[in-house]
Amino acid sequence: MQKLFQVLRSRADFFPHQTALVTDVGDHQDLISNQQLWQKIASVAAAFTQAKVQCLGLYMDNCSEWIICDLAAASLGITLVPIPLFFTPAQVGHLAKSAQLDAIITKQALTLALSTNEHLGFTAANNAAAKLLPLTDTLLLPLSGDYRFDGETQAINDINAVTKITYTSGSTGAPKGVCLSSANIAAVCEGIEASMVQLPVSDHLCVMPLATLLENIAGVYMCLLRGGAVITAPLATLGFVSNVEFDIEKLVNKIALHQVGSVILLPQILKYLVHAANTEVLAQCASLQFIALGGGKTSPIILQQAIALGLPVYEGYGLSECCSVVSLNLLQQNKIGSVGKALPHVQVSIAADGEIIIDGQAMLGYLGELKPVPEQIHTGDLGYIDADGFIYVSGRKKNTIVSSFGRNIAPEWVEASLTSSSTIAQVAVFGEARPTLSAVVVASNKNMLAIQNAIDECNKSLPDYAKIHHWLLADVPFSTQSNTLTSNGRIKRENIALVYEDKLAALYS
Repeated sequence: MQKLFQVLRSRADFFPHQTALVTDVGDHQDLISNQQLWQKIASVAAAFTQAKVQCLGLYMDNCSEWIICDLAAASLGITLVPIPLFFTPAQVGHLAKSAQLDAIITKQALTLALSTNEHLGFTAANNAAAKLLPLTDTLLLPLSGDYRFDGETQAINDINAVTKITYTSGSTGAPKGVCLSSANIAAVCEGIEASMVQLPVSDHLCVMPLATLLENIAGVYMCLLRGGAVITAPLATLGFVSNVEFDIEKLVNKIALHQVGSVILLPQILKYLVHAANTEVLAQCASLQFIALGGGKTSPIILQQAIALGLPVYEGYGLSECCSVVSLNLLQQNKIGSVGKALPHVQVSIAADGEIIIDGQAMLGYLGELKPVPEQIHTGDLGYIDADGFIYVSGRKKNTIVSSFGRNIAPEWVEASLTSSSTIAQVAVFGEARPTLSAVVVASNKNMLAIQNAIDECNKSLPDYAKIHHWLLADVPFSTQSNTLTSNGRIKRENIALVYEDKLAALYS
């Protein structure tokens, strides 16, 4: 990450009064200049040095303080572990113990959630030892050494080589820690930067949680590298209501207010934007030059509608094990339905069974696992590369449905088609060893006729073997709390199948 810090130092020296960070807190905005950012990184780094910490958790909503603490830790080689706010208390405890955190950085309003978490083992002594960092309302909460080391957790990775540990939600409730080096992060930043040279420098609005590796690297780091300002705001003020509800008007208002040039969106948020688009909304989004899409498969129908509306949408692909972005559509090369060409820092190939394999950008390993890190990352995703080098992702290898007629079907393809409807908010498709497909549907309303009409409309564009013949309405939306949704919005298919096992079986009886 040496280049990033060189750029930040140069920005402070040559453009000291230019804005680097903006936190929108509703009634006012907190602006931090290039010079102030450099000074704050140094002062926070000094506080970390004094505290003698080696591994820190970061538990905050989106704000400038999150970014400053992240950069201060990286400048010292301290391992930083972003903690998603939606993690359950048990998941936070698992993360803290497995990473052997020395302390957690947080805001005053969040200290109660941490101090009362029985899985963290906070004591009165821990609370008394809390230190104010030289940032607005930002605390360093130490964790008990006796609690952290339980004799079972053995992080075999050399923690001194680990810049960041990002936790991914698997099919079980226990997140896995992906260990990333400074070289990993630098390679991704330089790969994206080299591909974005034709895009004018602009300000970036962080729409995804900063604890998400994609936003952290492709959003924050890239914007700072390219000379723009990073704008943050509490996620609720950007439109996040729940896992299946999003107030697109709030996001559009923020985009217009700050005249931002780039955002990173999940497919579901793009869907809300497309369905809400009218003359006024499009005028409010006129400053956008680049809308990057990640975190899941985007419906080609929604992409086509977005492009027809004049929205600059570009789908990409990546995974935590490769330090986020692997490929991306760009201004000069964009194919709807693809995830773009491989960026310069990686090589992508397709195995004989269709699995996507990535070379040149492997993680250091999973925290605490003894398995050696392979030079090639077998992604578990199925896809192909066309004659022009564009990569297409069709679905997960382990998710492939084989019907009783021997048809291989990627459920993600069918799900992307279904969720292009404004009626269907979430869906999980099943049908292993069955003659036809079925679906568990989360709808924007419970009008059964409207849902059936939406499915019928979707079926018109699908071949016979991929049509939905049976469906049932989910009892509750898929969510991280119910362990039916991952941190980046992907459904946990196995868990949903277990919850609705009997009801799905009944559809075929």
